[in-house]
Amino acid sequence: MNGKKLRNTILKYGITLAVGALVAYAVMDLHGLWEADGVADRYKILCDAFTIPGVVLALSAVLVFVSNEGIFHGIAYALTYAVRMLIPGAAHKGERYGDYVERKREKGPIKHFGFLAITGAFYLVLALVFMALFYTTR
Repeated sequence: MNGKKLRNTILKYGITLAVGALVAYAVMDLHGLWEADGVADRYKILCDAFTIPGVVLALSAVLVFVSNEGIFHGIAYALTYAVRMLIPGAAHKGERYGDYVERKREKGPIKHFGFLAITGAFYLVLALVFMALFYTTR
């Protein structure tokens, strides 16, 4: 792995982990982790705090995957067509749906988004650990 590729990989994972940690910290703070009475309550709050960024990151990866498969082409075309109909003089362009899909496919799919799924799985594993600790101390 060359230096630039390694730097980009570390940057992607680092930023994603930092954003997930900020979300987890916000959930911990909003649910009152430091004011919780018992150990079981703290484990429950920690489980919730790591579940939220884990699910959001993992489902973001799923959203990118299904978007690459073209599931949103119809919705995007309909919205583009509707906006063009509202702008005077822009409606006569007349791009057909097939041409729109071909134009979108020429751009190619989004690549290298696996870091979203991996970091999401990391946070979900942490959440499962705290869930197991919650049920053993309860």
